[in-house]
Order: sequence, then structure tokens, then C-alpha cells
Amino acid sequence: MATTLRLWFITDGRPGHLNQLRGLAERLEAKVPCQIHWLDISQQGFRKAGRSGLCGQFAASSLPDWVVAAGSRCHLPLLWTAKVSGARSLVLMKPSLPRCLFDAAIIPEHDAPPVSPKILVTRGVLNVMQPTFENRDKRRGLIVLGGVNKHFAWDNDAVLAQVLAIANARSDLHWTVSDSPRTPPGLLEALASEAVANIDTLPFSDCPPGWLRAQLAAVAEAWVSRDSVSMVYESITSAVPTGLLALPPLRDSRVTRSMASVLAAGLAKGYESWSAGEPLPPPAEQVWEADRAADWLLNTLEGNKHA
Repeated sequence: MATTLRLWFITDGRPGHLNQLRGLAERLEAKVPCQIHWLDISQQGFRKAGRSGLCGQFAASSLPDWVVAAGSRCHLPLLWTAKVSGARSLVLMKPSLPRCLFDAAIIPEHDAPPVSPKILVTRGVLNVMQPTFENRDKRRGLIVLGGVNKHFAWDNDAVLAQVLAIANARSDLHWTVSDSPRTPPGLLEALASEAVANIDTLPFSDCPPGWLRAQLAAVAEAWVSRDSVSMVYESITSAVPTGLLALPPLRDSRVTRSMASVLAAGLAKGYESWSAGEPLPPPAEQVWEADRAADWLLNTLEGNKHA
């Protein structure tokens, strides 16, 4: 594609949605010349304006080819901007409004999207991770914890027991354990009080921006609690051998089905089937959905050119 691809991204500021958008933006920039502008509606809101007003909001000097958004709060700003600017609209989720309103959609398979040339079905949501196979530290491991959620039962004592069992069985690795905003109080403190020589704890509040991305690209193995769907797919995408901590499902849901699919495909190892002390196997296949999504979008553009 010889010409510059002009893209406007709309975010609601939520980290998970922003991560999806950044993942796609980074891969598009790696493949073709891009001119990208961002609007965070959580910071400056959104005004229904004409073309010049929209350019002002996006700090852009020219109109976009595509407008891209993730999160239901962004649906109406996305549709308005695309209509007024004459651009095409791409939504990174199963939209809460009729799909026919959008020009294209990228939807995870666990949301059961219909078959359509306008829809790309992905394994999990897009993310910023890239597969990394070299220069990993064979002495380091990572354990990242979610917490209370609607899909899996969370028990601090049960999770703590699994973390300790992993660290004891894999004493050849030094483990960093971090939590998340959903982790119940006291878990990391209880873990630290065990004074296990090969465990360091790091609260999420002390993690600098980009910390998880850097860790997943550097460690030899990673364990993730299976309620943390975004982190599970980030770990798999990074190509690090990944294990899923065991959590009892509360109900049959798109999240529990998604994690069951991950295990069935061999993309990660479940704690319940792990033989204590054995190294985790790498993902059975490479998953890099942001890269695949970028190729799909660029092929869509080329197809439209010759239609």
C-alpha cells in the first residue's frame, strides 16, 4: 500500500480496551505508513461536530480512512465520526448496537459472532504483546493474579496454596508474584509472610507502565489465574510457556468456555493437569491476533480498491 493510511482511534480510557487498540495500531504501523490520531473520551469527552470540529478534537489536519474504537461507550462517537468524515468504522468487540451499522468488526470467538466477510473472529481480544523466543531468562518465572469475578470462584487460601506449590516444585526459578485491582486484600501479604526464598511479591500499584509487557517477554515461564482473560491471552501471545491456576467455574459463560478452549487447544497448561516440577510446555501454536487483524484490515482495504 503506497499511500499513508489515516486512522482515528477512539478510546474510553479503560486499560483493556486501550490495550486492544494499541495492539492493532502498532501492527499497522509496522506494516504500512500510518498517520494515527487518538481521542480519549474519558478525558475530553466527545462533541458531535462537523468535519472541521472533528479534526480539531482529534488534532488532525486531514480526515481519516478508518475510525476504530473498542468499548460500548465509544459506539456512538465512532458512528458519528465515521458518518461525518466519510470514513469506514471498525469496532473491536461484539457491538451492543446492530452490527449492520458498522463497516467491520473484530470479535473474539467466545462471543459467538456470526460468519460474515465484515467480521474477523479472533482467539481472545487483541493485545500489544509480540511473540518472543530468544533472550529469555531461564532463571525467572512470573505469576500474575486476578481476583473476585463473575465467572470463577476465588479463594485466597486455595490460590496461595497453588502459588506456594509451584514455587516449591520449581525451586530452579525465582518467581515474581503480582496481583491486580480485583485481588482481595491480604493475599500478597500472606504470601510474603511465608518468606519463601524464591518468591518476590510486587503489588500492581507499584508496577510501572509497561511492566507486565516487559516481564512476559523476558521470563522463562508464567502462571496466570484463569479469571484474568486479557492477561492469559497476553501471556500466550508472548509465546512464554503458560500455566493457568485452577479456579472452580461459577457458571457456564463465555469466559469459562474461552479458558476451556485455551486448555483444549494446548495453548496453556492447567494446574490440575500439571505434574509438579515439570517445565511448562510452550503454546501448541503461535497466536498473534493483533498481527492477523492488521493483515485482515489491510487486505480488506486492498479488496475494496479492486471491487
